[in-house]
Amino acid sequence: MVFFCSLSYGQAFVLTPNGLRDSLDTEKSYVVINVEGKTAKQLYDKAVKFINKAYNNPNFVIKGQTDGEYLKYDTHASDFISFKNSFLVAKFDVDYTTELNFKDGKVKFEIINLDMNTRTQNGVNRLLLIGNMMSLGIYNKKGDLKRADAKMQIENFFNIQVSQLYDDLNENNKKADNW
Repeated sequence: MVFFCSLSYGQAFVLTPNGLRDSLDTEKSYVVINVEGKTAKQLYDKAVKFINKAYNNPNFVIKGQTDGEYLKYDTHASDFISFKNSFLVAKFDVDYTTELNFKDGKVKFEIINLDMNTRTQNGVNRLLLIGNMMSLGIYNKKGDLKRADAKMQIENFFNIQVSQLYDDLNENNKKADNW
């Protein structure tokens, strides 16, 4: 349902062999969240508040910021996705960086440095967008989809992130008034 909500206002990611892309324009590696009637500074402040609520140590995850213009933060998610690989279920963690750029009425939301790993008895295995004979991949070298279940889970995960930020940016502090 959250994925449907993000699609209803047009800001959704789709996973391609080239990474996460805007579902409406796959040339773009970002989505734009439209928020009518808010200045860049107001959107920036709400995004900082969103990070402060979502992370145990927000000062540790924020890696760059310019007041009212730019925000970059790191995230780690355990058991990010899972799928059957041979006879075992492979569970992958993810580390990624989110960059937000702010203008009046809109936020550019981009995921960079996407790193998906699983720990095995033999060490760490990476999940790549394009795999080869020696690595797990969502797509093969020809760009054909090999793991539709992983693709869908990744898209849903990041579209939920967009939807949650969208909701927070559009909140009019009604909850704060009714406590």
